[in-house]
Amino acid sequence: MEHSLYDALLAYIEQRKQAKLEPLQKARDKALKAAASQEQEAIANADYAEKATPIEAKFEPIQWVTDAATRAKQISLATHCPKFVHSDARASSMLVTENDKSESRYLTSYSLTEKAIDAVGNAAALDVARFLKITVEGESLISQLQAGHISVLKPLTDDANLLETWRAGFSLALGDQVLSAHNLIKQTYFPVNEGEYHLLCPLYSSSLAHTLYTKVRATRYGEKVKAIREAKNKQHYHPERLEAFPRTVKQTFGGSKPQNVSQLNSERHGEGFLLNAAPPSYQQQPEDPSKQTSIFNRRLAYQTSHLIHDFRSFLASLTERDRNFATRYRRDHDFILPLTDLVFDYAARVQQQVPAGWSQGTDVQSCQLKREHALWLDVYNPDDQFQRERDAQAWLDTVASDFAAWLLRQLEDKQHYLLGDTEFNYIRKVFLTQLKAFERDTPQFEEIR
Repeated sequence: MEHSLYDALLAYIEQRKQAKLEPLQKARDKALKAAASQEQEAIANADYAEKATPIEAKFEPIQWVTDAATRAKQISLATHCPKFVHSDARASSMLVTENDKSESRYLTSYSLTEKAIDAVGNAAALDVARFLKITVEGESLISQLQAGHISVLKPLTDDANLLETWRAGFSLALGDQVLSAHNLIKQTYFPVNEGEYHLLCPLYSSSLAHTLYTKVRATRYGEKVKAIREAKNKQHYHPERLEAFPRTVKQTFGGSKPQNVSQLNSERHGEGFLLNAAPPSYQQQPEDPSKQTSIFNRRLAYQTSHLIHDFRSFLASLTERDRNFATRYRRDHDFILPLTDLVFDYAARVQQQVPAGWSQGTDVQSCQLKREHALWLDVYNPDDQFQRERDAQAWLDTVASDFAAWLLRQLEDKQHYLLGDTEFNYIRKVFLTQLKAFERDTPQFEEIR
């Protein structure tokens, strides 16, 4: 395990060296390509060697590790960072790597089995943070430092004093030596005993934010997700399930310089997600339908007032040139069908939420609602006579006619247009078609017995 981690650490140092040498190598190759003589080639190679030699020396593993250990104090590895609260906050960051072994119904950073470790401090020393965070099979320099040793680096030197210097230097990156708050950090007095308080300073969990960011991004991008969404749009089968985080809110941290907040914030391009924590939207319980005379009443007029207003404006704006398919399509799909949907939504809520049998009896004292309307809405009434009337479906025509008459009353505007029998019959026909479809999809009384 340690040998694999050791190889990964050396590979990281080599990668850093190659990144520094690459511009020099490109310049040398360009000069060699343009060279017209061996003398010019020698000059190009000599120039490269002169500039590359100090870089090669600096990135000798023992030299680079020694330098990194001295620079480690410029950064702090953290799971909770203060600058997410305020960019000028100078409070201490916190590194919390333990896991909560108990079962909890709350989602906290303790719930993460693998925490993404962030780094704050001098952006020029973030390469040290990446070095410390390299993990192979669950082992990293961080975990070894927390255990009080860095045995993985022993192959680099036989000098025990140098190894201890490295350990002490790198340990300074595990957290601030002196914890401190700041006046720009939100602080809360939390009561613990009578007259006694703890002063709490909540810190932003960058580890938790990073996990959430990774999961949300995974559901929105990538070839796999693209294939699933494409199958969904085409209504084709796909063996994988489509996961989504609806109604998220994006936060930004650090502006144009996200690296000034933290390393992981820079990797997230300064972005973070907030899940929708809004309470459920309030849905009004349907009024007792037995106290009404018709379902097409003032309540429905109020609920549909915005559509009625737009429908009137649409009708008032029509001219002879608008007698075409596009106008008729808009009339149906922008106005008539949305209005029928609102009626059916009310009907479904009555059928599902009002106890069955509410329309029992037809006298004024027990039920004032029109009989045909009651036959539609009280779908699970256990009375045999009621169910026989309902099954005859004579009420369908009456309900459709009542809707058409109600809608024409709402749309009346003799100053701009006149609506008559032709419009009444058309609206009745549209509603009746939708009502029959609604009735087919409604579980009937005999189906639930």
